[in-house]
Amino acid sequence: MRHALTFDRCLQSFKARETLDMNHRPSATRSRLAALLLSFALALLWLRPVAAQTWVPNETQASPQPDMIDPEFDWSTGRIAWNDCCGSLWVATVDPATGLIVPSSGKGVLVDPDSMNFQDAQKTKNGPAWAFAAGGSIILYQKYAGRHTEGNSRLGAAFPMSPTRSCTYVSADGNWCAGNLEPELTREAPYGSWIDNDPSPFMTYVDNRGNHYWRYVNDPNSEQPIADFPPSNYPIRLPMCPDPTVPGIRSVIYPVVIDNVQQVVQRDLNTGVVTQLTFDAGTKYEMYEWCAPEFNNELIFFTIVNNNELRVYRNLPDAHGNRTWTVIYDQFAPPRNQIFEPHPVIYNGRSYINMAMQVPPNIFRSQIWISNIDASAPIFKRITPTTPLMTRTDPKWLVTRRGLLIYYNELQPGCRDPSCSAGFWFADPGLPN
Repeated sequence: MRHALTFDRCLQSFKARETLDMNHRPSATRSRLAALLLSFALALLWLRPVAAQTWVPNETQASPQPDMIDPEFDWSTGRIAWNDCCGSLWVATVDPATGLIVPSSGKGVLVDPDSMNFQDAQKTKNGPAWAFAAGGSIILYQKYAGRHTEGNSRLGAAFPMSPTRSCTYVSADGNWCAGNLEPELTREAPYGSWIDNDPSPFMTYVDNRGNHYWRYVNDPNSEQPIADFPPSNYPIRLPMCPDPTVPGIRSVIYPVVIDNVQQVVQRDLNTGVVTQLTFDAGTKYEMYEWCAPEFNNELIFFTIVNNNELRVYRNLPDAHGNRTWTVIYDQFAPPRNQIFEPHPVIYNGRSYINMAMQVPPNIFRSQIWISNIDASAPIFKRITPTTPLMTRTDPKWLVTRRGLLIYYNELQPGCRDPSCSAGFWFADPGLPN
């Protein structure tokens, strides 16, 4: 601002002198002086500080494709995997400059023409999932042996092409080898681990009766039951981390009722040991563990409590030096709002959590929110507009050249069907760089 004031005073003085002298000078001189004055004014405009734009909740359509429901991102490559209405598995990319899906239909490369359709996803509550791995990310998804019934459900996988892979379908670009995961048991709803460069990616899934299992993606004989978790279609999601050597990373967390309170437990996949992590009040439901860059990639976790509270826990020493999982960040939704579909987000060396909210009197999710985990400078805000009133659900994230973007599905109010879909959208959360 000091520069701008100095140039203002100079310009005023220059103009005053010119007004006094201009009529006494030849026309050519007056023209040269006028040109000099114009150049000086342009320089002033260039050097003035530009007022920063005020961030407001916003949204942009990334793709108009109506059946692009619950797609998933590979953060390292900017690719997106999704199943269309009729059972084909596609991969597309994101334009890093605009955030738009390329091509706009999302139908970039056909990875498997014989996958799950939209109606199948209503049973499994899940679309395709990425498993990050050394040698390239893997897409895990649903297949069927014959008619699309839960008794015929099978685990499918698309691997980066290699000479040793056996494929039932090879993508037209030659990059994807798709097929069933052996052994061909009745299994469905796979979720993959998000650990960069992992030599042994793992996955969780259920059978057609809701019993939960985990296994290593590349080892058909590694399946183990998660017996202490009751049968359900509740997803046991896996850790997110840039480093496969972080202590405790080969684990899963899930809710278990202990002394009449639903608490968070952690299962060590190497040893099978299950440890209770939380002992505080409140029903814990959706939860994730991830490596927090602000804590040197230490493994931490969050959970949603009573559907309206976000709690973040870190394993810290207590007054006696004993380590205990301690709440380091806590936020409540606005009164009567409910929180759904939270996911950890990493951006510029900091952790965030995105989520969808249900706002009464509506009984559907209509807003996308984001939170940080810094109790000293909390961020907990809505990032999408309140109008038009729409269903906004399944938030995802991707870092692009224009910054962090939060993607989600947008549909007519209360609808979750492609027939009333407005496509795939994103919001700029307006976070500090």
